[in-house]
Amino acid sequence: MMNTLRRQRLVDALVEAYVDWRETCACVDDAYRSWASEPGPWGGVAFYLYMAALDAEERAAEVYARLVRRADELAWREDVSAEPLSGPGPEVGWR
Repeated sequence: MMNTLRRQRLVDALVEAYVDWRETCACVDDAYRSWASEPGPWGGVAFYLYMAALDAEERAAEVYARLVRRADELAWREDVSAEPLSGPGPEVGWR
């Protein structure tokens, strides 16, 4: 029961982190377009806003990556006790 609850929380956190990361990616795109289209004196401000968006995207990606690694470790730990997958062996297709 506890493992199921823990796993569900991890999945929820993974989905939330993915959505956060994708939203920050969209902000990077918007900030880049603003910077690229700002030829005037506000170009420097637009560049710094773009850099800030990149930093936020990097942080969101790191959070998401950390959760993916945790989920992968959990899957491998649980997989150790599982039976091997059935299916063709390595000899199939070899002559």
